[in-house]
Amino acid sequence: MSQTRTPRPPRPPLRVTAILFSFALNLFLVSTVFIVSGNWGLSRNVIVGAVLIAAVAAGVLTTFYVGARSGIHAFVGGLASVPVLALFVFPGNWSFAILAGSFCALGGIVGEVFQRRRGA
Repeated sequence: MSQTRTPRPPRPPLRVTAILFSFALNLFLVSTVFIVSGNWGLSRNVIVGAVLIAAVAAGVLTTFYVGARSGIHAFVGGLASVPVLALFVFPGNWSFAILAGSFCALGGIVGEVFQRRRGA
């Protein structure tokens, strides 16, 4: 007895514009929140929390822009923004830049999971 599965429809290809959207939005939101919260004189823990929330928001907003396969778009865009964040926004703080890029990917993945549940 052989079990045959119905073939899945092909996945849409990655869109360069969606990756650039995630890249630019992550850079914009993270750097804006970091600069504004730093100028207000907030504690470091509050700044870290606000920056990570901004990175997750960038990933979730990528879900609304892309639709299908938003997790991989947010992953590539978020991690592509890591060197720029580490060199210009958080000078020399690579661990925080990697964390911000990873949280962008996490936001895209969570957004895609909720989008699939809503669509199913």
